[in-house]
Amino acid sequence: MDETITSRRTVLRAGAAGAVAVAGLTACSKGGGTGTTAAGSGTTAVATASTTSSSASSAPSASTAATTPARAADWTALAKDLDGLLIRPGDSRYDSARHLFQPQYDSLQPSGVAYVAGAHDVATCLAFARRHGVPVAARSGGHSYGGWSSGSGLVLDVGKLGSVSASGGSATVGAGARLIDVYTGLAGRGVTIPAGSCPTVGVTGLTLGGGVGVTGRAYGLTCDNLSSAEVVTADGQIRTASASSNPDLFWALRGGGGGNFGVVTSLSFRTRPAAQCAYGFLSWPWSKAAAVIRAWQAWAPSAPDALWADLHLLVWADGRTQLGTTVNYLGPQSELSNQVDRLAVTPSSVSLHTRSYLETMQVMGGVSGWSQAASHLAGSLPGQNPSGRVTRESYGAKSDVFTRPLSEAGAEALVAAINRYPRTGPAGGSAGVAFDALGGAINRVGAADTAFVHRDGLFMAQYTANYPDGVVGGNGADRSWSWLTGVWSAMRPYSSGQAYQNYIDPHLTGWEQAYYGSNAARLRSVKRTYDPGGMFHFPQSVPLG
Repeated sequence: MDETITSRRTVLRAGAAGAVAVAGLTACSKGGGTGTTAAGSGTTAVATASTTSSSASSAPSASTAATTPARAADWTALAKDLDGLLIRPGDSRYDSARHLFQPQYDSLQPSGVAYVAGAHDVATCLAFARRHGVPVAARSGGHSYGGWSSGSGLVLDVGKLGSVSASGGSATVGAGARLIDVYTGLAGRGVTIPAGSCPTVGVTGLTLGGGVGVTGRAYGLTCDNLSSAEVVTADGQIRTASASSNPDLFWALRGGGGGNFGVVTSLSFRTRPAAQCAYGFLSWPWSKAAAVIRAWQAWAPSAPDALWADLHLLVWADGRTQLGTTVNYLGPQSELSNQVDRLAVTPSSVSLHTRSYLETMQVMGGVSGWSQAASHLAGSLPGQNPSGRVTRESYGAKSDVFTRPLSEAGAEALVAAINRYPRTGPAGGSAGVAFDALGGAINRVGAADTAFVHRDGLFMAQYTANYPDGVVGGNGADRSWSWLTGVWSAMRPYSSGQAYQNYIDPHLTGWEQAYYGSNAARLRSVKRTYDPGGMFHFPQSVPLG
């Protein structure tokens, strides 16, 4: 099976995770066909900023200080106060600076984009926002499915904070580092962290929403490997969040989703061995889809921890379909072959390979054979690269967490819903459903041990509809979302009702329970402690009440 077709990036269209660096707004939110609600549209009244380090003894308090509208001179003064870069409308770099990963959000026109050089720049920007009532939105990789890493106010982009270093079993990663830079930077030390596959996703948004990835069953979620974070909270305090410092904030940062509690500027992780990997591609004829679903779900979630597998069911507007599995194994290719042999439905084709860890992650990200520089979006601003080859794409997505196997009727209902796409989707579009196996190390963490509550899942499903080239809204987007709603609705009798917060879904009703379950009340309490004035607000931010 061709790697360029079956890679996770191509299958999921970069829907893995995250890119918002706010300690709470997840990397992967989604926006409807013709519009979006910008991040940071809530109140911005909080006490005057302090830029000193702080611990739990000095949590922020709300303020009712009056604000004065920002004038041109105020923006000019802000630019002079920053060690980083402020780009405003009229600057030749403005269009590039304001764009997110998805072109459907190109209509968003922030008043300014600040490429912060560190935590003190963040505190300065937050003080400016409080003083002038300017909404704020934080951005790491810009992959928010809902366009919520931008808005009408001040975007705090952490792309300049992209350093990656490792020693003594620990890695320190800047909040704006892209996954390709994390994998490449750590591989030179022979270590890694478990993370997602899309090369241009920001590590912070991924981590804050959990972080499901190719080695998660062996190494845990990205957030499970987080040991501490530097966070600037709404009052401008620069805080360390760890097991011993601000432990409630540290708990919330591990799965509470991005955009809720502050702006993360640096993360520290426990590292794992960057072991050589065996990986492969399996395929079946579409006529066996329902049977393969049943066989895959009986196999992948209960396999040895070293094995990860997805299952993707893809469809195009012209009627083409594809049914396949991408597998990865932290061990010898012979052992992977033995695991593949345990599938109850024999694949019609099997292609197995052995590569280094970094090379395997490049394959999974759809950038096999590319340089590190090429594995970025093109451009000269932080987070971009002049040699970048990754292209921007628009899509919609929904998700489910399945805690019990799909019945025969459920598998057939899913296949039938996918089969409707050529009749109902837009011309030139494509769509699919991708399962990710859970279990292993992910499920050995208690549901209340971190804010990531989905610890009883067998597998996660992402339903994705890729807009036709050039479509950013209108009928093409509407038809894509109509199909998404249909396939998701078909799974209501079979799914758990849980949804992955890194695939944030503005169309989802009951989202707080779906994302956070029994952890929702504690997350509200942490929100009241660290953001009592609601500075970090968006349509699905953790409520204060």
